[in-house]
Amino acid sequence: QDALESATAMGMSAGQRFRQVQLPLAMPVLLRSLRVVSVQTVGMAVVAALIGAGGFGALVFQGLLSSALDLVLLGVVPTIALAVVVDALFA
Repeated sequence: QDALESATAMGMSAGQRFRQVQLPLAMPVLLRSLRVVSVQTVGMAVVAALIGAGGFGALVFQGLLSSALDLVLLGVVPTIALAVVVDALFA
């Protein structure tokens, strides 16, 4: 709030305040949110197999239905690895 008041006192327009004050202050929160959403998207790709989308989730659910641990692991391990890689990219 103080930064916005200072920018207004300096005579910045609304667009300048947004670009030079608000956006830089919000950027860390936006990037952390993007990180969380990206990892959640990887996890949701597994659940997409419930509607027939395939992917690693198909292996997981096929393994669960047939009690085959190897199929479950074949779907879960790459999903976890992908989530860790995506998380590391945003770290």
